[in-house]
Amino acid sequence: MTLSFSKLGSAAGIAAEGIDLNAATDTGTRIALRQALLENLVLCIRGQRLDITAYRDAICGFGPAIPQVAQKLTDLPEIAIISSEDRDFQGDGKKLVAGADWHTDDSYRAVPCSLTTLYALAIPSNGGDTQFTNMYRAYADLDAATRQRIDGLKVVHSYYSTRTNQTVPTRNAAELAATPDVVHPLVRTHPETGRKALYMNPTRMEEIVGLGRADSDALLDRLIAHATQEKYQYRHRWQLGDIVIWDNRCTMHKANPDYARGERRLMHRIMVEGTVPV
Repeated sequence: MTLSFSKLGSAAGIAAEGIDLNAATDTGTRIALRQALLENLVLCIRGQRLDITAYRDAICGFGPAIPQVAQKLTDLPEIAIISSEDRDFQGDGKKLVAGADWHTDDSYRAVPCSLTTLYALAIPSNGGDTQFTNMYRAYADLDAATRQRIDGLKVVHSYYSTRTNQTVPTRNAAELAATPDVVHPLVRTHPETGRKALYMNPTRMEEIVGLGRADSDALLDRLIAHATQEKYQYRHRWQLGDIVIWDNRCTMHKANPDYARGERRLMHRIMVEGTVPV
C-alpha cells in the first residue's frame, strides 16, 4: 500500500489513504501524517478496521492519550464512547447530544488536550456530519485594530458556562472540584507552528478578564460570529472506518444531530495530551 493525500476542503481538511493502522507505521509515514495535520488542521485516515487496542496504539503515535472522564471503555479508559444513544447518566438520564454547538475540546481544563480523534464505527445513512472552522484564518482576517485590542486578553473558561444553553454531561462533586474555572488567552500561539489563532469555546467561555459583562459578551459574540462564517469551515461527511484527527489549538468544531430518529451513530474518541495555552 502507498500513502497518498487528497485535500478535502479549502479552509481545512485532508484525507490520507493507502495506510493500514493495524501495522506499525515507519518514521517517514508518521512524520508525513503529522505534517499533513499541522498544515490542514483536520486529518482523515480512511478505511480503517481496528480493534480498540490497535486504535489506541495508533493514536499514541501522535502523542500520549489522556484518560476520559465519562462514558469510557472499562478496559481502555483512554477511549470514550460517543453515541446516538448517549444519556446524561450522572444527571437526569435524558438523551444527550455531545458537541452539538461550536466548541473546542477541554478548554475548561488548565491543560487542554491538543488533538481529538474520532473513529467511525457506525454512521447514519444521511446526516451526522462534523463541521470544523479554521481559527488561524479567522484571526488573520480580523482588522488590525481588533487584533491589537484582543492580543493579550484572557478569558475565563468554566465547565458550566452561563453563556450557553447547550446541555453538557452532569459532573459529580469530585469531578467539578478537579476542574475549577481557568483562564486562557483569547489569542493563542500554536506551540508547533508558531502561528496565532483565536482560542474560543462558546460552550465554556464565561467572560473576558478586565471587561464589564456587557462589553465582554458583545466582544465574544462578535468574534464567534466572525469565526464561524462559512468561508472558514470544512464539513466532514463521514464514511465508515474514518479516523478523523483535529487540532484543538487552531479549530472549533461541532456535531450535527440531523439524522433520522432510529439511525445509529457510534464513535470512539481519544484525546491527546496538550500544553498550557500561551
